[in-house]
Amino acid sequence: MSGPFDFETRLGMVFVVAATSTSALAVGGVLLYIAYSAVTIQRNASRRWTTNTHIHYYFLNLLVSDFIQAVGGLLSIKWIIEDSVYPGPFCTAQGFFVHVGDIAVALSTMAIALHILQVLVLEWKPPPKFALLILAINWLSILILVVVPNVVQHNIYGPTGYWCWIDRSTAEQIGLDYMWMWMAAVLNIVSYLLLVLVIKRVVLVDGNRLRWRGRRETIVAPYGMGTLAENVKATQMLFYPLVYIIIVLPISAARFSQFWGHNVPYAVTTFADILFTLSGLFDTILYALTRPRLMPRRSSHDPQSALLTRIATGRMPHDGKSKTETDRSSLYDMPELSQSPRFGRNIVNCHV
Repeated sequence: MSGPFDFETRLGMVFVVAATSTSALAVGGVLLYIAYSAVTIQRNASRRWTTNTHIHYYFLNLLVSDFIQAVGGLLSIKWIIEDSVYPGPFCTAQGFFVHVGDIAVALSTMAIALHILQVLVLEWKPPPKFALLILAINWLSILILVVVPNVVQHNIYGPTGYWCWIDRSTAEQIGLDYMWMWMAAVLNIVSYLLLVLVIKRVVLVDGNRLRWRGRRETIVAPYGMGTLAENVKATQMLFYPLVYIIIVLPISAARFSQFWGHNVPYAVTTFADILFTLSGLFDTILYALTRPRLMPRRSSHDPQSALLTRIATGRMPHDGKSKTETDRSSLYDMPELSQSPRFGRNIVNCHV
């Protein structure tokens, strides 16, 4: 049992719950809008939400994961009101939501990173239901990581300071939760940095392998596409791993310090928790700004929409034309999308 809390502690807990509420409102609002679009808008309407592409499944799964995580954080309201944290069914419920949310967000982030790596770097077109298979594996992993330890040890959740979470050994906390967050962060960095290298033509896709571009090997960007545009788009790729690292690193550092027996100031713990609980808000903002085609809206014929179609489906849209006509017209209509490295051509500008 933890408590009673002093004024400073309760104030910090209020700030954490407020940040969690912000994420819950942002994610919940998007989910409600998606549900409204999918249910009430007529079929085949230009603003209707559909899940007929891979990235839509991954994005929707990430939002649901963020919402589960936010629900776990909101349950701390009870501890603020009662001025203590104690074991019981409510504590177990909070530990469950926090645990599931942490792992689900991490696995969803890894799935999105791998999908973009497959489509834009390896140029591999996933099968139609491949996303559902990946999500099924993700949730099966979550089921194993959550259910098996609770069955074997008869409830692993309990008070861990200012809320309820895994109250067992440090090794279990790392293996059942933090390890997956760190894996997601590392995979994000590797995937998006590799994507930047391909966009900037430092690394080329040659058949089924990647290779460094030779010093004497020059590739001319068609239609006068400048280096500035490439650098801007490549830099934008770094926001995704950067944001996830910013969210995960502080709370990981604070926990590691506690694991090693160091006294972590409460202000540091509160700041790390606030940043981490804002992950849902950050995800909503990032995807709304950089992947607008994932939101229900009218169709667009701009180059960005065409590339986003490629990311979502793993192929370029044909619009009723033959493949040859489409490939030819895409070079004239969309100079931002140069021809792919696999066929001796080069990606110059992309925005995912």
